[in-house]
Amino acid sequence: MNPVCTLNRRILVIDDSPNILQDFRKILCPADSFISNGWAECSHDLFDEPFPHRGKEPFDLDCVDNGMSGCDLVTQAKAQGSPFAVVFLDVQLPNGWDGIETVERIWDEDSSVQVVLCTAYPDFGWSEVLPRLGHRDQLLILRKPFDPIEVWQLSTALTMKWHWTQQARLRVQELEQTVTTRTGLLEETNRRLEQDLLKRQAVEVQLAQVVRDVEERNLELSAVRDHALHEIHERERIEIILRHKTEELARSNHDLEQFASVAAHDLQEPLHSIQVFLDLLRVKYGSALNENGLGYVDRVKKAAGRMQQLIQSLLVYSRVDSPHTADEPLVLPELVEEILSDLGARIAELQAVVQVGELPTIHGNACQIRQLLQNLLGNALKFHQPGVPPVIHISGTIIQDRRHTGSCQSGGSAKSKFMIRG
Repeated sequence: MNPVCTLNRRILVIDDSPNILQDFRKILCPADSFISNGWAECSHDLFDEPFPHRGKEPFDLDCVDNGMSGCDLVTQAKAQGSPFAVVFLDVQLPNGWDGIETVERIWDEDSSVQVVLCTAYPDFGWSEVLPRLGHRDQLLILRKPFDPIEVWQLSTALTMKWHWTQQARLRVQELEQTVTTRTGLLEETNRRLEQDLLKRQAVEVQLAQVVRDVEERNLELSAVRDHALHEIHERERIEIILRHKTEELARSNHDLEQFASVAAHDLQEPLHSIQVFLDLLRVKYGSALNENGLGYVDRVKKAAGRMQQLIQSLLVYSRVDSPHTADEPLVLPELVEEILSDLGARIAELQAVVQVGELPTIHGNACQIRQLLQNLLGNALKFHQPGVPPVIHISGTIIQDRRHTGSCQSGGSAKSKFMIRG
């Protein structure tokens, strides 16, 4: 039985007088009747009617006649889990410890016991008790002879006091345990909060780094965007300039074509007159001219012929970009022969050797192809090693364009390849 959960009514009486012990038994553990004749008479004198014990729960009483035995009982009772709530003991105890030393020894074993010192000496008081036992609310003094009602009331009140003291102590222990548990929980929660705070700080540091990286990236993207916009504006500006230049070039080419066409047309008429008069001079007055005069006429005629070629070249240049130039079949051997005839004087002057290989028949603009071949041969004659007669090899072939399949007749593309080596 737990004395804290139920009311603990265990009382120990320590006195060397058997009569006193017998009186305590009669008062605290009476039979199922009135307390005793003496108690009835005394209660009749004190109250209007006798103090009945009927219906009241008796106390669990133990009695010994010396302090050592009483201290042993207190120790055993506490060890068995059924401690005494109240101890009544006489101050004057023979055979060993007195009452005050016995109280000291009992409190060393069980400090929660309520103690009542019983004394028959009227001069015994607190001045003798306090220096040894100190100020405690667990100590009372009862004068002998005592009334039964006093003993009963003290026993009832002190057992209740012991009970509520133990209840308060348990409550304090429970509160301390609760505080300890809550403190542990709070410490664990605080530790977790600190860990969460550290993690949050680490995340904030990482987030700050990410924000810095994003800002740097935004700056880089802004710089790239600004550079791209600058390039776009620059390109637009260049395109505008190029378009203006193209328009100016187109106008210049058109003006040049007009000028070349007009110049060629205006120059051909006097040149034709020179050639006609040279022919008349040679026919009508050729017999009157000596060999030198005839040579001069030939030289003027040749100069007029070269002048005519220059005019024709100017006309060809004015029609280079014309979209209306028509292709025609060109026999390259005949065209090369005519060019070599025109360049005969230069070839003879340089003592050049011209070797003509196989040349195909192609389709193209006669004036442009003639100008191309004449320029190539002219460059071959012009740029050669000084003092060494040039040797020129002329050949040509048709090659298939690798970007197309099939033959030329089936819609393929062919190219002409000329080789002039000097």
